[in-house]
Amino acid sequence: MFQIAALSLALSPGFGGDPVGPKRYPPVYIPVEAPSGYLYQPTYDVRTAVRLPATQYAPKAGDVLLLSDTTPFWTTLYRLVFSGRPGHSALVVTMPDGKLGVLEAGFNDTIWTRLTPLDYRLAQFPGYIWVRQRHVPLTPDQDARLTAFAVSVENKRYAVGLFAAQITPLSPRGPIRTALAPGPRGPGHPVFCTQAVLEALVFAGVIERRTIRPAATYPQDLFYDRSRNPYIDRHPPLLDGWAPPAQWTPVVGWSIEGKDVPKPPLAWPGGEAHVVHPIGGGANQPPTPVVVGRVPGELREVALVEHRPQRLGLFDRPPLLSRRR
Repeated sequence: MFQIAALSLALSPGFGGDPVGPKRYPPVYIPVEAPSGYLYQPTYDVRTAVRLPATQYAPKAGDVLLLSDTTPFWTTLYRLVFSGRPGHSALVVTMPDGKLGVLEAGFNDTIWTRLTPLDYRLAQFPGYIWVRQRHVPLTPDQDARLTAFAVSVENKRYAVGLFAAQITPLSPRGPIRTALAPGPRGPGHPVFCTQAVLEALVFAGVIERRTIRPAATYPQDLFYDRSRNPYIDRHPPLLDGWAPPAQWTPVVGWSIEGKDVPKPPLAWPGGEAHVVHPIGGGANQPPTPVVVGRVPGELREVALVEHRPQRLGLFDRPPLLSRRR
């Protein structure tokens, strides 16, 4: 069973192909006025909508990104472990050059952990993004340790075996097993997405390591501050230090998946924007996003909103297991 799960993951849609090619690193538009985009009003609701008023996103190290780009494969896999949207997570960190980046294990459905410039990743992600902003800025020491952790795992392989084990009896997630499961292991080990976020925050001293179970925590747990797992429901990692999730958008009034946002050479329907192309890369070294031009955009911005009816799937919101919230 374990071998079948691991093989299925390795052969899943998106896990093949060139990990640094144009499919993974396409050109994008980044708005000049707000390169980090905007956030709608925060709410514990995975259903997307234009929730006004919007505020310009002022990112800082320690912010947590929850991401959702559903496919039949990932939907089925998460249902097997009694979870649902959102199915991915990442962490905002300070890169060695001083700019903000995104630490992300499983970048764009690859088996690699990447450190990507924040403005590029926000504009490039093909699904929906929610941001949980850190209430209190990190101390200089915490910020430096977060960077050190990100550098230590950058361009390392994704923890395919540990992730695949989630649907086997070897999983660390269970009513009894999670309390007894190992805690954070520190840098130098393969990680999957949520594990990378929590391991980095523990290493930086931002969250208490005693109750954290990185290998048993899913993105949905970080979104809702609730969990189907009783142990994690009693010890939500982000409850006290982060704001509720706020849907991200590149332009106020838009609410569509990233894959539907026009990219070069298509016309840009928003305001003035930079044209960004990834340059270089190779031999598992990702390309560097570079500004190569500028477009004026439309005189009257076009509102892009998905009008398909939305519903919550059976596993898209965990039940309320306790009365503390």
